[in-house]
Amino acid sequence: MEAAKQQASDIQSLSQKMSQLLTSTNRQKSTMLENIQDELNETTSYLTKQNKCFKQMIHQVLSTMKIATTQKNIEELRQIAILMTKTKLIQNYHILWTTYLKSGMGKLIMPPDKQLNYSTDLPIWPKEVIMTLRNPINLSDETKKNENYMKSVKIFIDELDKQLKQYENELNTRKNNFYGYTFTIQQMIEKYLEENLQSLRTETEHKVELVDYDYYIQALKIAYEQQNPNKYQKQLMKQLCASIYEQEITGQEFHLLQQQITYCKSFSESFECSPLFQSKLIDSIQNLHTREQLFKQYKDIAEQSKHMMLTLYVKTAQEQRDNCRMKLDTTMNKLWSDRQSHSDKNKISLIMVNLIGQRMNKIAERIQCVYKYQAFLQSDTHKNSASSCFFK
Repeated sequence: MEAAKQQASDIQSLSQKMSQLLTSTNRQKSTMLENIQDELNETTSYLTKQNKCFKQMIHQVLSTMKIATTQKNIEELRQIAILMTKTKLIQNYHILWTTYLKSGMGKLIMPPDKQLNYSTDLPIWPKEVIMTLRNPINLSDETKKNENYMKSVKIFIDELDKQLKQYENELNTRKNNFYGYTFTIQQMIEKYLEENLQSLRTETEHKVELVDYDYYIQALKIAYEQQNPNKYQKQLMKQLCASIYEQEITGQEFHLLQQQITYCKSFSESFECSPLFQSKLIDSIQNLHTREQLFKQYKDIAEQSKHMMLTLYVKTAQEQRDNCRMKLDTTMNKLWSDRQSHSDKNKISLIMVNLIGQRMNKIAERIQCVYKYQAFLQSDTHKNSASSCFFK
């Protein structure tokens, strides 16, 4: 009797947990779809009726079609462009979340041509999935956690497929019902959309790259732990990876700072175009000669201060970079020195050294990838608005 009661209690408990899990999954799916809708609203400012470039593109399209430029025709083409944007946005999300799923299933990395000293078919869920799909219930079992992540991600991808199919059907209906719509017209709209969606596509590509790097970094850590390292060897791995991280960060920051300074010096922005040019106090002086003399002194002080500030930034960044490089060199020298002095029993193996080195390389490459993307964003910003050279 007691056993039956316990079994019934276990079944009820499991049922409650599954119900909570399904409720959580549906809530998370809804939240993620809402995020997509928010992003869509943010990225379609170039499709508003007031946007000059959009209006120019629409008039060019209507001129090619040789039909009247009526508000009805403009709005119909705008809705077609919006639906095309929606499909592209959904496709971007599909690429990203399919990458997450492959990582979680251990199918992210193609089988290498040569044998590696670590596994590339491990199920490793990206931190983005773990953070997005937080469990409302305590799932201590790794297998159950893995099943929950896989189920939730697959449900979300299925929802993206449904949404994509809906948008494609709506798009085809509108295109078929619009008299004179041709493939040439579609190419003209596509070109306009691609120009405006380049940053979004680059962002998705960047996120996919980071998933790859994170997978390698975690796989190498797992392979190292499978070598049964002692306490010192665990600490050594942690210390070296932290050191390469610091060195690469400070090195990239120094390089980025140099690029920013070069841009500021090359950009033809005079002092008169900067925010510092405006001085109500100087402008209030009635005497023209006095005002001009005072403004010249004010300009000279501002330019000198800017030069001193930039010089200090460069010096500080260079010192940080050099200190991190010395710290890494010291730790590496200690590794080889300890390996020579320790007995075979306590000596760190060449396999472990190799795994540490590979993991350090992936960490460095990941940071380079991040700063390369930041440089792209900065250049994109400069194209759109060549504004301030002042560091905040």
